[in-house]
Amino acid sequence: MNKIFTPQELAERWGCCSNTVRNAIMEGRLRAFRVGRLFRIPHDAVFDFESGHVSKHQPAGSRP
Repeated sequence: MNKIFTPQELAERWGCCSNTVRNAIMEGRLRAFRVGRLFRIPHDAVFDFESGHVSKHQPAGSRP
């Protein structure tokens, strides 16, 4: 099953503020997608981030 995380869930998991998670998304360090105005982060993106296998992604919400 592919779990989808909210920024708040990851903040609790990582012991940081949800704004820190959102900043990582906006900077392109953490892959995420939007559902309306809300960010959602797929499990594989969390695994990559925690494993250090992060490549620079286009920031969420930006347009090509």
